[in-house]
Amino acid sequence: MKKQLPNFIVAGVMKAGTSAASLNLNLHPEVYCITPYWKDKVITHYAYDTGSFTGGMANEESKEMDFFNLTQNFDHGLEVYKSFFPIYSNLRGESTPNYFCVDEPIYDGMLSRMSSSLDTSNTKIIIVLRDPITRAYSHWNQIQKPEVSWGTRYKNKTFNECTEQASNPSQRNAILGRSKYINNLTSYREIFGVDNIYLTTQEAILANPLSEYNKMWEFLDTFPLPSDPGFILSNTGNYTGSIDSG
Repeated sequence: MKKQLPNFIVAGVMKAGTSAASLNLNLHPEVYCITPYWKDKVITHYAYDTGSFTGGMANEESKEMDFFNLTQNFDHGLEVYKSFFPIYSNLRGESTPNYFCVDEPIYDGMLSRMSSSLDTSNTKIIIVLRDPITRAYSHWNQIQKPEVSWGTRYKNKTFNECTEQASNPSQRNAILGRSKYINNLTSYREIFGVDNIYLTTQEAILANPLSEYNKMWEFLDTFPLPSDPGFILSNTGNYTGSIDSG
C-alpha cells in the first residue's frame, strides 16, 4: 500500500459540522477524506498499536486524526501519517477540528509542525464556521452528555454559569474561546495564504448543500456535481434547554 501526504485539510471548527463535511466531501468520485471505516482498514493492515496513539488517532470510530496538534501522534512520524492516505486518490484529506485551535497552549507548535510537513503552497484548507453563540451552546451541550468525560470544569453547570466563567481572566474559557475565530484565521492565512483557504459556514451549507459543496470541490480543483449525491446534513443533537435557560 503506497503512501502520500494529504493535499487538503478540513481544519474546523468544532461543532460546525466537520463530521458531515468529511462524509459529504467523500461523495465526490475524485475526493478521499479519512473516515472511521478507512482508518480501521489502515490500522488493521499495518497492525498499528492504537494504544501508542492518542486523541483521534487512537479512536477508530472517529474521523479525526489529531496528528499535528498532539505531539504523541506527531512523534510517530510522517510515514505513519501518510499511510492513512491512499495514493490512488488525487484529492486526499482529513477533518480534524482541533487544528483550528491555534491559540490554545496545549497545541503550541501545531502550525509549525503543519508548515514543516505539508506543502503549504499547494495544500488547501477548508474551514467551516458557525454562529459563535450557537456553536458555544452546542459545545456546552455536548459536555453535559453522560458519556462525555472531557470538559469537566463545565460539567453539570448551566450554559450561563459556564459563560460567566469568562469574566475570570486567570482561566481560559474553552467554550467561548473556540467561538473566537479571527486570530486563528489570521494565523492560517499567514502560513497557507489567502488563496489556499476556503471559508464557509454551517448555516450556508444547511441552506444550500449542493451549492456549497460544489464551491468546495471547485476550490479543490475538481468538477462540480449536477445534483445532490445524497448529502448527510449535520446532526443537531438533543439539547437540554435553551440558550437563555438557567
